Amino acid sequence: MFFIVAPLIQINDITQKGFENSGSFMQAFPFSENICIRANSYILVFNLVFSIAYLFFKNKINFKNKLTYTYNQVPFFLFILFSFTLFILLLNYKSIIFQFQHEYYEEAEQTSVSQYLIVQKFLYFIPFSGLIISYYYLIQNKGFSANKKIVLFFFLYFLAVILILKNPLTEKRNALGPLYITMIFLFFHKYLSNNYKVLRLMFLSMIVLFPVLSIITHSRYSLSQMISKPIYLYKNIEYLKITDAFNSLHYDAYPNFLATIDYFDKKSVVIGEQLSCSLLFFVPRSIWESKPETTGFLIGNYLIDKYNFNWNNLSNPYISEGYINFGFVGILLFAIILAYVFVLMIRWLQSEDYLKSIFAFYFAIYLMYFLRGDLTSGFAYIIAFLVATVVFPKLLLAFINYYVKK
Repeated sequence: MFFIVAPLIQINDITQKGFENSGSFMQAFPFSENICIRANSYILVFNLVFSIAYLFFKNKINFKNKLTYTYNQVPFFLFILFSFTLFILLLNYKSIIFQFQHEYYEEAEQTSVSQYLIVQKFLYFIPFSGLIISYYYLIQNKGFSANKKIVLFFFLYFLAVILILKNPLTEKRNALGPLYITMIFLFFHKYLSNNYKVLRLMFLSMIVLFPVLSIITHSRYSLSQMISKPIYLYKNIEYLKITDAFNSLHYDAYPNFLATIDYFDKKSVVIGEQLSCSLLFFVPRSIWESKPETTGFLIGNYLIDKYNFNWNNLSNPYISEGYINFGFVGILLFAIILAYVFVLMIRWLQSEDYLKSIFAFYFAIYLMYFLRGDLTSGFAYIIAFLVATVVFPKLLLAFINYYVKK
Protein backbone atom coordinates (compact mmCIF):
# COMPACT_ATOMS: atom_id res chain seq x y z
CA MET A 1 0.00 0.00 0.00
CA PHE A 2 2.71 2.49 1.00
CA PHE A 3 5.55 1.53 -1.34
CA ILE A 4 3.75 0.14 -4.41
CA VAL A 5 0.10 1.21 -4.73
CA ALA A 6 0.42 4.74 -3.31
CA PRO A 7 3.60 5.66 -5.28
CA LEU A 8 2.07 4.38 -8.54
CA ILE A 9 -1.02 6.55 -8.03
CA GLN A 10 0.99 9.57 -6.85
CA ILE A 11 3.54 9.45 -9.68
CA ASN A 12 0.82 8.75 -12.24
CA ASP A 13 -1.11 11.84 -11.14
CA ILE A 14 2.04 13.96 -11.36
CA THR A 15 2.99 12.75 -14.84
CA GLN A 16 -0.59 12.87 -16.14
CA LYS A 17 -0.54 16.60 -15.47
CA GLY A 18 2.52 16.98 -17.68
CA PHE A 19 4.90 17.89 -14.87
CA GLU A 20 7.45 15.12 -15.37
CA ASN A 21 10.31 17.36 -14.30
CA SER A 22 8.58 19.92 -12.08
CA GLY A 23 5.62 18.18 -10.40
CA SER A 24 5.64 17.59 -6.67
CA PHE A 25 4.31 15.04 -4.21
CA MET A 26 1.76 15.96 -1.54
CA GLN A 27 4.51 17.17 0.84
CA ALA A 28 6.01 19.44 -1.84
CA PHE A 29 9.03 17.25 -2.63
CA PRO A 30 9.64 17.46 -6.40
CA PHE A 31 9.32 14.34 -8.54
CA SER A 32 12.58 13.07 -10.02
CA GLU A 33 13.03 9.81 -11.92
CA ASN A 34 16.61 9.40 -10.73
CA ILE A 35 15.84 9.63 -7.02
CA CYS A 36 12.80 7.35 -7.43
CA ILE A 37 14.98 4.71 -9.09
CA ARG A 38 17.47 4.97 -6.21
CA ALA A 39 14.69 4.64 -3.64
CA ASN A 40 13.19 1.64 -5.44
CA SER A 41 16.60 -0.02 -5.52
CA TYR A 42 17.04 0.54 -1.79
CA ILE A 43 13.57 -0.89 -1.09
CA LEU A 44 14.39 -3.97 -3.20
CA VAL A 45 17.66 -4.53 -1.32
CA PHE A 46 15.92 -4.02 2.04
CA ASN A 47 13.30 -6.68 1.22
CA LEU A 48 15.88 -9.17 -0.07
CA VAL A 49 18.10 -8.79 3.00
CA PHE A 50 15.08 -8.99 5.29
CA SER A 51 13.88 -12.22 3.63
CA ILE A 52 17.30 -13.88 3.82
CA ALA A 53 17.79 -12.81 7.46
CA TYR A 54 14.30 -13.99 8.36
CA LEU A 55 14.95 -17.48 6.96
CA PHE A 56 18.28 -17.58 8.80
CA PHE A 57 16.87 -16.56 12.18
CA LYS A 58 13.82 -18.78 11.74
CA ASN A 59 16.07 -21.83 11.99
CA LYS A 60 18.11 -20.44 14.87
CA ILE A 61 15.50 -19.12 17.32
CA ASN A 62 13.47 -21.97 18.77
CA PHE A 63 12.12 -21.77 22.29
CA LYS A 64 8.80 -21.81 24.09
CA ASN A 65 7.60 -19.47 26.79
CA LYS A 66 5.59 -21.17 29.51
CA LEU A 67 3.32 -19.63 32.12
CA THR A 68 5.23 -18.28 35.10
CA TYR A 69 2.24 -18.20 37.43
CA THR A 70 -0.45 -20.53 38.73
CA TYR A 71 -4.20 -20.00 38.48
CA ASN A 72 -4.40 -19.83 42.28
CA GLN A 73 -2.54 -16.53 42.06
CA VAL A 74 -4.86 -14.98 39.48
CA PRO A 75 -7.68 -13.65 41.75
CA PHE A 76 -5.17 -11.97 44.08
CA PHE A 77 -3.24 -10.55 41.11
CA LEU A 78 -6.43 -9.18 39.57
CA PHE A 79 -7.46 -7.62 42.87
CA ILE A 80 -4.15 -5.73 43.10
CA LEU A 81 -4.46 -4.67 39.46
CA PHE A 82 -8.08 -3.64 40.08
CA SER A 83 -6.99 -1.42 42.99
CA PHE A 84 -4.14 0.06 40.97
CA THR A 85 -6.26 0.90 37.91
CA LEU A 86 -9.01 2.32 40.11
CA PHE A 87 -6.40 4.64 41.62
CA ILE A 88 -5.28 5.64 38.11
CA LEU A 89 -8.88 6.46 37.12
CA LEU A 90 -9.45 8.60 40.22
CA LEU A 91 -6.11 10.36 39.83
CA ASN A 92 -6.83 11.24 36.18
CA TYR A 93 -10.59 11.76 36.53
CA LYS A 94 -10.58 15.41 35.42
CA SER A 95 -8.34 14.64 32.44
CA ILE A 96 -10.60 11.78 31.31
CA ILE A 97 -13.72 13.96 31.55
CA PHE A 98 -11.91 16.72 29.63
CA GLN A 99 -11.08 14.26 26.84
CA PHE A 100 -14.73 13.30 26.45
CA GLN A 101 -15.78 16.94 26.27
CA HIS A 102 -13.08 18.29 23.96
CA GLU A 103 -11.16 17.37 20.84
CA TYR A 104 -8.33 14.87 21.34
CA TYR A 105 -5.67 17.27 20.05
CA GLU A 106 -6.80 19.97 22.48
CA GLU A 107 -5.89 17.65 25.36
CA ALA A 108 -2.61 16.63 23.69
CA GLU A 109 -1.53 20.26 23.27
CA GLN A 110 -1.87 20.83 27.03
CA THR A 111 0.20 17.76 27.98
CA SER A 112 3.98 17.34 27.90
CA VAL A 113 5.40 14.56 25.75
CA SER A 114 6.71 12.68 28.81
CA GLN A 115 3.41 12.93 30.65
CA TYR A 116 1.49 11.84 27.56
CA LEU A 117 3.73 8.78 27.11
CA ILE A 118 3.53 7.74 30.77
CA VAL A 119 -0.21 8.25 31.19
CA GLN A 120 -1.75 7.50 27.78
CA LYS A 121 0.66 4.84 26.50
CA PHE A 122 1.69 3.12 29.75
CA LEU A 123 -0.73 3.57 32.65
CA TYR A 124 -3.88 3.46 30.50
CA PHE A 125 -2.78 0.17 28.92
CA ILE A 126 -2.13 -1.66 32.20
CA PRO A 127 -5.82 -2.76 32.50
CA PHE A 128 -5.37 -4.65 29.22
CA SER A 129 -3.09 -7.18 30.95
CA GLY A 130 -5.85 -7.77 33.52
CA LEU A 131 -8.32 -8.29 30.69
CA ILE A 132 -6.05 -10.90 29.06
CA ILE A 133 -5.37 -12.92 32.20
CA SER A 134 -8.97 -12.82 33.47
CA TYR A 135 -10.29 -13.90 30.05
CA TYR A 136 -8.01 -16.93 29.81
CA TYR A 137 -8.80 -17.85 33.42
CA LEU A 138 -12.53 -17.86 32.61
CA ILE A 139 -12.32 -19.94 29.45
CA GLN A 140 -9.95 -22.54 30.93
CA ASN A 141 -11.70 -23.10 34.26
CA LYS A 142 -14.92 -25.05 34.07
CA GLY A 143 -17.75 -24.69 36.55
CA PHE A 144 -18.74 -21.54 38.37
CA SER A 145 -16.77 -21.41 41.59
CA ALA A 146 -16.50 -18.43 43.90
CA ASN A 147 -13.11 -17.53 42.40
CA LYS A 148 -14.56 -17.64 38.90
CA LYS A 149 -17.34 -15.22 39.92
CA ILE A 150 -14.72 -12.86 41.28
CA VAL A 151 -12.62 -13.14 38.11
CA LEU A 152 -15.73 -12.53 35.97
CA PHE A 153 -16.31 -9.28 37.85
CA PHE A 154 -12.70 -8.23 37.24
CA PHE A 155 -12.99 -9.18 33.56
CA LEU A 156 -16.04 -6.94 33.08
CA TYR A 157 -14.35 -4.17 35.04
CA PHE A 158 -11.16 -4.24 32.94
CA LEU A 159 -13.19 -4.38 29.72
CA ALA A 160 -15.17 -1.31 30.81
CA VAL A 161 -11.98 0.55 31.75
CA ILE A 162 -10.39 -0.19 28.36
CA LEU A 163 -13.51 1.08 26.55
CA ILE A 164 -13.51 4.23 28.68
CA LEU A 165 -9.81 5.01 28.29
CA LYS A 166 -9.33 3.86 24.70
CA ASN A 167 -12.06 5.04 22.34
CA PRO A 168 -12.36 7.55 19.46
CA LEU A 169 -13.12 10.39 21.89
CA THR A 170 -9.99 9.92 24.01
CA GLU A 171 -7.36 8.48 21.69
CA LYS A 172 -5.93 8.94 18.22
CA ARG A 173 -8.03 7.09 15.67
CA ASN A 174 -5.06 5.28 14.15
CA ALA A 175 -3.86 4.17 17.61
CA LEU A 176 -7.13 2.33 18.26
CA GLY A 177 -6.78 -0.05 15.30
CA PRO A 178 -4.12 -2.37 16.79
CA LEU A 179 -5.90 -2.50 20.17
CA TYR A 180 -9.37 -3.31 18.88
CA ILE A 181 -8.13 -5.78 16.27
CA THR A 182 -6.16 -7.48 19.05
CA MET A 183 -9.32 -7.65 21.15
CA ILE A 184 -11.08 -9.36 18.22
CA PHE A 185 -8.20 -11.84 18.13
CA LEU A 186 -8.52 -12.37 21.89
CA PHE A 187 -12.31 -12.87 22.03
CA PHE A 188 -13.05 -14.22 18.53
CA HIS A 189 -9.84 -16.04 17.69
CA LYS A 190 -11.32 -18.11 14.86
CA TYR A 191 -11.92 -15.00 12.74
CA LEU A 192 -8.21 -14.09 12.84
CA SER A 193 -6.69 -17.54 13.25
CA ASN A 194 -4.31 -17.48 10.28
CA ASN A 195 -2.33 -15.15 8.06
CA TYR A 196 -4.92 -15.14 5.28
CA LYS A 197 -7.74 -13.94 7.55
CA VAL A 198 -5.61 -11.19 9.07
CA LEU A 199 -4.28 -10.10 5.67
CA ARG A 200 -7.81 -10.03 4.27
CA LEU A 201 -8.97 -7.78 7.10
CA MET A 202 -6.02 -5.40 6.77
CA PHE A 203 -6.17 -5.32 2.96
CA LEU A 204 -9.90 -4.56 2.85
CA SER A 205 -9.44 -1.87 5.50
CA MET A 206 -6.59 -0.18 3.66
CA ILE A 207 -7.84 -0.50 0.10
CA VAL A 208 -11.60 -0.09 0.63
CA LEU A 209 -12.64 1.13 4.09
CA PHE A 210 -10.20 4.04 4.58
CA PRO A 211 -10.71 5.52 1.06
CA VAL A 212 -14.51 5.19 1.37
CA LEU A 213 -14.46 6.88 4.78
CA SER A 214 -12.52 9.76 3.24
CA ILE A 215 -15.66 10.53 1.20
CA ILE A 216 -17.24 11.54 4.51
CA THR A 217 -14.26 12.85 6.46
CA HIS A 218 -13.06 15.03 3.54
CA SER A 219 -16.51 16.04 2.35
CA ARG A 220 -17.57 19.48 1.10
CA TYR A 221 -20.83 18.93 3.01
CA SER A 222 -21.57 18.27 6.66
CA LEU A 223 -22.71 14.85 7.84
CA SER A 224 -26.16 16.22 8.71
CA GLN A 225 -26.50 17.65 5.18
CA MET A 226 -25.63 14.30 3.62
CA ILE A 227 -28.13 12.50 5.88
CA SER A 228 -30.96 14.93 5.17
CA LYS A 229 -30.18 15.13 1.44
CA PRO A 230 -28.43 11.94 0.20
CA ILE A 231 -27.86 13.65 -3.15
CA TYR A 232 -24.99 15.50 -1.45
CA LEU A 233 -23.32 12.17 -0.71
CA TYR A 234 -23.55 11.26 -4.39
CA LYS A 235 -22.11 14.64 -5.41
CA ASN A 236 -19.28 14.16 -2.95
CA ILE A 237 -18.47 10.75 -4.41
CA GLU A 238 -18.22 12.42 -7.81
CA TYR A 239 -15.99 15.12 -6.34
CA LEU A 240 -13.69 12.82 -4.38
CA LYS A 241 -12.09 9.87 -6.14
CA ILE A 242 -11.20 6.78 -4.11
CA THR A 243 -7.59 7.30 -5.16
CA ASP A 244 -7.55 10.72 -3.45
CA ALA A 245 -6.83 8.98 -0.15
CA PHE A 246 -3.52 7.75 -1.59
CA ASN A 247 -2.56 11.32 -2.45
CA SER A 248 -3.00 12.48 1.14
CA LEU A 249 -0.41 12.71 3.93
CA HIS A 250 -1.71 9.38 5.25
CA TYR A 251 0.31 7.78 2.43
CA ASP A 252 3.40 9.99 2.52
CA ALA A 253 5.88 7.22 3.43
CA TYR A 254 7.38 6.90 -0.07
CA PRO A 255 7.87 10.63 -0.83
CA ASN A 256 9.26 11.11 2.70
CA PHE A 257 11.82 8.40 1.95
CA LEU A 258 12.71 10.33 -1.22
CA ALA A 259 13.08 13.52 0.82
CA THR A 260 15.30 11.72 3.35
CA ILE A 261 17.62 10.53 0.55
CA ASP A 262 17.76 14.11 -0.70
CA TYR A 263 18.49 15.37 2.83
CA PHE A 264 21.27 12.80 3.31
CA ASP A 265 22.84 13.88 -0.01
CA LYS A 266 22.79 17.60 0.72
CA LYS A 267 23.16 17.97 4.49
CA SER A 268 25.85 17.13 7.01
CA VAL A 269 24.52 14.01 8.73
CA VAL A 270 25.89 12.75 12.06
CA ILE A 271 26.08 8.95 11.96
CA GLY A 272 23.62 7.38 14.42
CA GLU A 273 22.34 10.70 15.77
CA GLN A 274 18.70 10.05 14.91
CA LEU A 275 18.90 6.53 16.35
CA SER A 276 20.13 7.91 19.68
CA CYS A 277 16.99 10.06 19.81
CA SER A 278 14.83 6.97 19.25
CA LEU A 279 16.56 4.64 21.70
CA LEU A 280 16.76 7.30 24.42
CA PHE A 281 13.20 8.57 23.90
CA PHE A 282 12.60 8.49 27.67
CA VAL A 283 15.21 11.19 28.38
CA PRO A 284 13.40 14.56 28.63
CA ARG A 285 14.66 17.48 26.56
CA SER A 286 14.87 19.50 29.78
CA ILE A 287 17.75 17.19 30.78
CA TRP A 288 19.17 16.50 27.30
CA GLU A 289 19.06 20.00 25.83
CA SER A 290 20.82 18.99 22.60
CA LYS A 291 18.53 16.02 22.00
CA PRO A 292 17.98 15.65 18.22
CA GLU A 293 14.60 16.25 16.61
CA THR A 294 12.65 13.18 15.61
CA THR A 295 13.25 12.29 11.96
CA GLY A 296 9.69 13.21 11.00
CA PHE A 297 10.20 16.76 12.28
CA LEU A 298 13.71 16.94 10.82
CA ILE A 299 12.56 16.09 7.30
CA GLY A 300 9.40 18.19 7.72
CA ASN A 301 11.47 21.27 8.57
CA TYR A 302 13.80 20.47 5.65
CA LEU A 303 10.83 20.44 3.28
CA ILE A 304 9.60 23.73 4.73
CA ASP A 305 12.99 25.43 4.34
CA LYS A 306 13.90 24.07 0.91
CA TYR A 307 10.57 23.37 -0.83
CA ASN A 308 8.15 25.77 0.94
CA PHE A 309 6.00 23.05 2.50
CA ASN A 310 3.69 24.15 5.33
CA TRP A 311 3.77 21.25 7.81
CA ASN A 312 6.59 19.63 9.78
CA ASN A 313 4.93 16.84 11.78
CA LEU A 314 5.50 14.09 9.21
CA SER A 315 5.99 10.36 9.34
CA ASN A 316 9.23 8.76 8.25
CA PRO A 317 9.34 5.07 7.27
CA TYR A 318 11.53 2.47 8.93
CA ILE A 319 13.80 2.00 5.91
CA SER A 320 14.29 5.75 5.76
CA GLU A 321 15.37 5.78 9.41
CA GLY A 322 18.03 3.22 8.61
CA TYR A 323 19.30 5.33 5.70
CA ILE A 324 19.49 8.64 7.58
CA ASN A 325 21.41 7.00 10.43
CA PHE A 326 24.00 4.92 8.55
CA GLY A 327 23.42 5.43 4.82
CA PHE A 328 23.20 2.29 2.66
CA VAL A 329 24.68 0.19 5.50
CA GLY A 330 21.76 1.31 7.66
CA ILE A 331 19.28 -0.20 5.20
CA LEU A 332 21.02 -3.59 5.55
CA LEU A 333 21.31 -3.29 9.34
CA PHE A 334 17.70 -2.26 9.91
CA ALA A 335 16.45 -5.08 7.66
CA ILE A 336 18.38 -7.66 9.72
CA ILE A 337 17.13 -6.24 13.03
CA LEU A 338 13.53 -6.27 11.81
CA ALA A 339 13.87 -9.89 10.64
CA TYR A 340 15.15 -10.94 14.08
CA VAL A 341 12.26 -9.15 15.81
CA PHE A 342 9.80 -10.84 13.41
CA VAL A 343 11.03 -14.32 14.33
CA LEU A 344 11.09 -13.46 18.04
CA MET A 345 7.48 -12.25 17.88
CA ILE A 346 6.41 -15.41 16.03
CA ARG A 347 7.88 -17.47 18.87
CA TRP A 348 6.03 -15.30 21.39
CA LEU A 349 2.80 -15.70 19.42
CA GLN A 350 3.15 -19.48 19.50
CA SER A 351 4.08 -19.63 23.19
CA GLU A 352 1.96 -20.70 26.15
CA ASP A 353 2.51 -17.33 27.80
CA TYR A 354 -0.75 -15.48 27.16
CA LEU A 355 0.67 -12.02 27.79
CA LYS A 356 3.53 -12.51 25.33
CA SER A 357 1.24 -14.17 22.77
CA ILE A 358 -1.27 -11.32 22.77
CA PHE A 359 1.51 -8.73 22.72
CA ALA A 360 3.01 -10.43 19.66
CA PHE A 361 -0.29 -10.23 17.80
CA TYR A 362 -0.70 -6.58 18.80
CA PHE A 363 2.81 -5.91 17.50
CA ALA A 364 1.93 -7.56 14.17
CA ILE A 365 -0.96 -5.12 13.65
CA TYR A 366 1.00 -2.21 15.12
CA LEU A 367 3.72 -2.78 12.49
CA MET A 368 1.61 -0.87 9.96
CA TYR A 369 2.17 2.27 12.05
CA PHE A 370 5.65 1.36 13.27
CA LEU A 371 7.04 0.83 9.76
CA ARG A 372 5.41 4.04 8.55
CA GLY A 373 7.28 5.87 11.33
CA ASP A 374 8.80 7.86 12.56
CA LEU A 375 10.99 5.50 14.60
CA THR A 376 11.08 7.55 17.80
CA SER A 377 7.30 7.66 18.23
CA GLY A 378 6.79 4.08 17.06
CA PHE A 379 9.52 2.68 19.32
CA ALA A 380 8.44 4.72 22.37
CA TYR A 381 4.79 3.66 22.08
CA ILE A 382 5.48 -0.06 21.57
CA ILE A 383 7.95 -0.15 24.47
CA ALA A 384 5.39 1.58 26.70
CA PHE A 385 2.78 -1.01 25.64
CA LEU A 386 5.27 -3.85 26.25
CA VAL A 387 6.03 -2.63 29.76
CA ALA A 388 2.33 -2.10 30.54
CA THR A 389 1.06 -5.47 29.27
CA VAL A 390 4.01 -7.84 29.78
CA VAL A 391 6.79 -6.48 32.02
CA PHE A 392 4.72 -4.77 34.74
CA PRO A 393 2.21 -7.65 35.25
CA LYS A 394 5.06 -10.20 35.26
CA LEU A 395 6.88 -8.23 37.95
CA LEU A 396 3.66 -8.07 39.93
CA LEU A 397 3.10 -11.82 39.47
CA ALA A 398 6.69 -12.50 40.53
CA PHE A 399 6.10 -10.47 43.69
CA ILE A 400 2.90 -12.44 44.39
CA ASN A 401 4.71 -15.71 43.72
CA TYR A 402 7.41 -14.75 46.19
CA TYR A 403 4.82 -13.56 48.70
CA VAL A 404 2.80 -16.83 48.43
CA LYS A 405 5.90 -18.96 48.92
CA LYS A 406 6.88 -16.93 51.95
